[in-house]
Amino acid sequence: MSAPLFSVVVPAYNQHKFIDSCLTSLQRQTLTDFEVFVVDDCSTDDTGEQIAALIKGDDRFHVITHAHNRGVSAARNSGMAAAKGKYLCFVDGDDWVEPDFLATFLAAYRSAPDTQLVVCGHYGYLAVPSPAKTYNQKDLIANINFGTVGGFSWNKAFIRSIITTHHLKFNEDIDFLEDQLFAFRYANYVQSSEYVPDRTYHYRWRFRSNLAHIGIPFFTARRKMMKILKQENKQVLNEDWNNQ
Repeated sequence: MSAPLFSVVVPAYNQHKFIDSCLTSLQRQTLTDFEVFVVDDCSTDDTGEQIAALIKGDDRFHVITHAHNRGVSAARNSGMAAAKGKYLCFVDGDDWVEPDFLATFLAAYRSAPDTQLVVCGHYGYLAVPSPAKTYNQKDLIANINFGTVGGFSWNKAFIRSIITTHHLKFNEDIDFLEDQLFAFRYANYVQSSEYVPDRTYHYRWRFRSNLAHIGIPFFTARRKMMKILKQENKQVLNEDWNNQ
């Protein structure tokens, strides 16, 4: 069997209220050439049972179960390790996507064959409206830092071969801004990227959870992320980060 066009990784931990809408939205994609790895990070509610019932009979969906709770970075890494698709996307277990989520990414890649990253618009957290745009590497990094692109993993379609060639993973030692760190690492290998303003991703704003990361926790995590990037000595990041 040939590899699918897209692999989608869904980390899920205690998503009793939300996993149904998340997985159902993926089952309703207009583009059907994809696989999904749902990573149950040792949920203590009925998330695992819901996943099994929702995906029964749909061989595009696969479950990876962690024996103990390891965090979202480890869950994403487990899904990435199993993925076989040309393109790689992430959807959080409490979010959902529009039916053309994957099709929009594919259309952008096909219209700009030399691009190495496609970013979509989204509803919810820190949405910064912008028209369609092609970013060079420097502008991409600036917009991951603060801007339209953002440091999220879920509004992007990555090329999986770039990830595997350069052994990119989510850092399992941090639990905040881990997706922004991954985005910066990936950007080191991107010369051109496309922003598509179509809002195809729904980020579910959970007030108490997100509020806990505002203020001192944010700046503490940001300093830690900057230190990691500088230690890795990514050439393309040096000019922007050494001044912060």
